[in-house]
Amino acid sequence: MSVSYQALNRVLHHLSQVAPVRYRRIFSGVGLYHEEYLFGVMTGHRLYFRVDDISRTPYIERCMPALHPPSAFSNSSHFYQLPDAVLESPGELRYWMRAAVEATQGSDQGVTAGVLTEAPLQFLFSAG
Repeated sequence: MSVSYQALNRVLHHLSQVAPVRYRRIFSGVGLYHEEYLFGVMTGHRLYFRVDDISRTPYIERCMPALHPPSAFSNSSHFYQLPDAVLESPGELRYWMRAAVEATQGSDQGVTAGVLTEAPLQFLFSAG
């Protein structure tokens, strides 16, 4: 399912209030990046954030669905749908977005051209 410009603009507006982001069209969706880290994916009007074993728990506690592409061979997912209310709250969004970027940093997905950013997240995400 493709992503509408209206849905993409809404998500980018909220995310950019937390940290610099960019996007790239991928298949029928959109990949969301902070620095070189793919931390989020949009399909249709749904936004999914990258998770790891530690950051998956809040999504499961809120019964948020995992992203399972039709061609997936595995039942496990590294992306879970972000609760809608989180997108509307910059303080809460900062926490969830930071966890998604950290989950990406701990995987090979955070590597671009063999370089992994060494800067701690407190410098990537300003408090303002």
